Amino acid sequence: MDENRKDRQRQRALRGIDKHLDHDELKRRKAAAARRRAERGQAHRPRARDWDAESETFEKIRRARPRSNARPTAAAPAADQQRAVVAALHHGRVELDDGRAARIAGHLFADPTFRLAVGDEVAFTETDGPARIEARIPRRTCLSRPDPGNPHRALVIAANIDVAAIVVAAADPPLRPGLIDRLLLALEHGGVGAAVCVNKIDLVRDARERDRLEQTLAPYHRLGCAVFCCSATAALGLEPLRRQLSGKTAVFVGHSGVGKSAILNALDPQGGRTTGAVRSRDGRGRHTTTWSSLRTLADGTRVIDTPGVRAFGLDDLDPAQVRAGFTEFARFAVACRYGDCTHVHEPQCAVRGAAESGALPAERYASYLRILAAPQ
Repeated sequence: MDENRKDRQRQRALRGIDKHLDHDELKRRKAAAARRRAERGQAHRPRARDWDAESETFEKIRRARPRSNARPTAAAPAADQQRAVVAALHHGRVELDDGRAARIAGHLFADPTFRLAVGDEVAFTETDGPARIEARIPRRTCLSRPDPGNPHRALVIAANIDVAAIVVAAADPPLRPGLIDRLLLALEHGGVGAAVCVNKIDLVRDARERDRLEQTLAPYHRLGCAVFCCSATAALGLEPLRRQLSGKTAVFVGHSGVGKSAILNALDPQGGRTTGAVRSRDGRGRHTTTWSSLRTLADGTRVIDTPGVRAFGLDDLDPAQVRAGFTEFARFAVACRYGDCTHVHEPQCAVRGAAESGALPAERYASYLRILAAPQ
């Protein structure tokens, strides 16, 4: 074993001698190697390469075979493909607004960025079975939130919508303006108009409760946001809401139990949506809508019903976007000491001073602070 080890060490040492050869010895060895190559003859010489021909061949290969690590992308719709709007998505099935079932083309499944939402316009081709969706038309607007399954990805709730009706209850469950503020930010970010729909107004019978409700809604009136007070069960105040939505694509969103499905049933009696009561033990609503769906009313209005939400995250908005979403801050912010004031801790902040003096609704400023403080 010792002899073998010594032999291996000797061979390694010989291989490393080249590092220590002088200049003349290196020249001699190179010349000897050149002579040996010449003695082998022409047959062993490398063939001269035709670079123009090889470049042409490479271009053909590159066009025919895309790189395997390149992400596939959705192709633009062809002129002969038909178009429709996604009306429902559930359990891997797609329903279009013309009543037909559809499936997503295989090449789109390979694209990790491709996801459909109710309201998306798609291009499809006819097959013997379900229609095959070949492309998604670019969205005009959307309402999205962070995906609960992947916080780094946005979950689009509805696409290509003109207005979102933020449905809250005047009572049972109690009105929570925090959700309105979060949804207003998300809607502005997605380019969607907003309206606040206060349902169950018939449950507010006391004058003090009515005054409190009006104070809560006053900031949204000042923002220029359309506010509708109605009752789906008592058929009160629904006609102004119907006129506001007429001919548009609207999405209804809000907490569970506030009466989204009941309002939609009043606007669309043939919809047949299930409604439910609020749980007595915690005052929260039950989920009666389990997936989003789109229906077209007789006057051409398209309405999208969505499942109730417990909370609505805004992880995709940075603090500057949150500040910009509270548009009523702007007229006070010009008097702040610092141009990049966050309106939280800086000295001589005019926005904070306006909230303390009552010139700015304290509830809206408090909501702003809660949104900024929420984990991102």
